[in-house]
Amino acid sequence: MSTHWIVEGEVDPRWPLNTRGNIGEVFPEVLTQLTYHLGVIPAEAGWREAFDNMGILKADDFSTDEPIIIGCYGGYGYLNISYLRIVGVRAPGSSPEAIDLSLFGEGNPPPYEARKGDKSLGNSLKMLRYVIKALGTDSEPEVLADSRRRLAQWQAAQPSLDADDQTLLDYLHRFPPMIKDQFRNHMITTFTTSIVTGVLADGTVAADRPQLITDLTGAVGDVASAAYSTAMYKVAKEARSAPAVAAAFEQGIDGLGERVADMAEAEAFNAAFADFTKRYGHRGPNDWELSSRTWENTPELAYAAIDVMRRAEEDLDPSSRLTDVEAKREAAAEIVRPHLNFMDKPNFNKAVKAIRHWVRGREGTRDLCIQLYLPTRQVYFELARRAAERGGTQNLRDAALLHPVDELPGYVAEPASYLDTIAERAALRDRFAAVEPPFFISSQAEVPGIEELEEAQAASQTAAAASTGDTLTGAPGCAGTARGRARVIMDPADGANMEPGDVLVAPLTDPSWTPLFLPASAVVVNVGALMSHAVIVSRELGIPCVVAVEGATDRIPDGAMVEVDGTTGTVTLV
Repeated sequence: MSTHWIVEGEVDPRWPLNTRGNIGEVFPEVLTQLTYHLGVIPAEAGWREAFDNMGILKADDFSTDEPIIIGCYGGYGYLNISYLRIVGVRAPGSSPEAIDLSLFGEGNPPPYEARKGDKSLGNSLKMLRYVIKALGTDSEPEVLADSRRRLAQWQAAQPSLDADDQTLLDYLHRFPPMIKDQFRNHMITTFTTSIVTGVLADGTVAADRPQLITDLTGAVGDVASAAYSTAMYKVAKEARSAPAVAAAFEQGIDGLGERVADMAEAEAFNAAFADFTKRYGHRGPNDWELSSRTWENTPELAYAAIDVMRRAEEDLDPSSRLTDVEAKREAAAEIVRPHLNFMDKPNFNKAVKAIRHWVRGREGTRDLCIQLYLPTRQVYFELARRAAERGGTQNLRDAALLHPVDELPGYVAEPASYLDTIAERAALRDRFAAVEPPFFISSQAEVPGIEELEEAQAASQTAAAASTGDTLTGAPGCAGTARGRARVIMDPADGANMEPGDVLVAPLTDPSWTPLFLPASAVVVNVGALMSHAVIVSRELGIPCVVAVEGATDRIPDGAMVEVDGTTGTVTLV
């Protein structure tokens, strides 16, 4: 009998195809009960509401309120390709293939097969009105301002961390409707961006120059997910300018904060780091998880990235790399325009102007979602800390394995009675964390238990390492070429091994990886698409990027010299 994870979804037979693509950036780790019940379930509701607002959703699309778009199978989060392709089916001028390219871009999913009920003239007309309005956007999307207002309300409602247990629990339990609305806004900006990107991509295909999409969607400036790098670089410059702080870094990351805390020479560095964590401490690896490590609660993660930056000999300010981005965008547009018919050309021209507002909106609403997590996460950790003092688990993150409504209040009151339950679930969680989930799942029968995953892991063969002269092919992410030593990094916390000028090779990236982009000469990731994190940040920092290089972290030897061509989407061992 298969042993399944404590939260598992049901594969919908109407929308059966699910993928780890894209969502691996958001939920790279095993999902906890805390996040599934307080975060994922309301996020699904917000997603459906966004699609209803945009004209995508039909009343009979779903027969259940249980998560379908965001699935949880084999312990991990999945996105439902079958349903998300409907955006391309119902959006005028789009296609399922355009959605795949924008959001997934890797893994060679099975092709879309049309079925009765997928198309809807009524929905297409609603979407047409929405797309026309979106292409005419010439300023910040309203949903971004709405997300800021909602964040301010949630921050103001946070109780003091000295409040009694019940007050803190009540605040935690009020999180679902807040994240539902915030996530709705994020999905509106995300899928509007994918539609606008699709208009640009269709233009490049008409011109038989699909590689121009990297120039058309180049850096737009003021993107939230890239701001962390430049802000952290300022902190790194303070570390570099103070010999005593640099010496403290040379002793290692562990205990660094204590070593510099009362150091007179570190005053400017400490002030800069405090300002950084105040503004960006909500981010970190797996930061959609309510019990995750962040730059606020685990500053060593930030110190590791700062250590790489402070050792750079050259100026890492990205502005010097982006001087010609607008000229490249317009040059690419000029190449495409003569190949468009009179109906498509106006929309293409509007998309060239609108893309910057929607990319900023997408990354802005994403960041505001995570900012909503910060006060919620602080309350969770305070409750877990109190329980630990009363005899509960000393690993505060493990309390998230309990059901937030049915079990967590009882655990806070009587921690010892839940220790065996937590220990059993933590052991199972660690087993799921040690295996690779299937990239695609297309039926309930394919949802694996831990035994099947462990057997598959043992039977899998490591991909053959590439040799000098070999070229690995992926998808273009950000134009340009660069040569450097490949540094294969599987966790952003291991970034201290990276040197300025290295090529970052990663399985996938989320915002916690962003500081490692700045000293990198190029970025290569196993998975990714036009709207994935690695692509957006690379464009904003002016770094060549190639995504969807299958098995890159296995095939590219750590330390090998590689040439990355972000225009053609190739990586060559030289």
